[in-house]
Amino acid sequence: MVDVLICKIKYPNDPSGKIVPHQHFVGCYEEGILELYSISSITGKEYKVYDKEGMPNPTYYLIIGNERTLCNFKVPSFIDCAKSYRLNITDNMDINKLGHRGIPKEIVEKIKNKIKETKDNGSHVQYTISSDDFISHNIKCKIK
Repeated sequence: MVDVLICKIKYPNDPSGKIVPHQHFVGCYEEGILELYSISSITGKEYKVYDKEGMPNPTYYLIIGNERTLCNFKVPSFIDCAKSYRLNITDNMDINKLGHRGIPKEIVEKIKNKIKETKDNGSHVQYTISSDDFISHNIKCKIK
């Protein structure tokens, strides 16, 4: 099962245009659709993750403490549940060729619940990623 996928995406909402390998939580992988959520380390982004009172951003799922260990993350991390990146899987791509791993089912369910809660609250934005662009940045997933 692919729960975390490592791939390169040109984020439509990133003005820097950087394209680097990045970890993503797979929110949906069915019927030819892949929906990804960015996973980032908390270190250096504390100002985004926590408010002045130390409360976490309500649209982020934090992977800290024991969950960090269970997910085999090296550092405390967060998933931005307010932004997803949707990709249509085509016949000429195999996502399983990219770096990926599973995480415990209980944690997957908690993350999916946070995503649902964020969508239900109207705080969710979905961006579309071009399949051709995705393949060009992740050439090893291309089926020849």
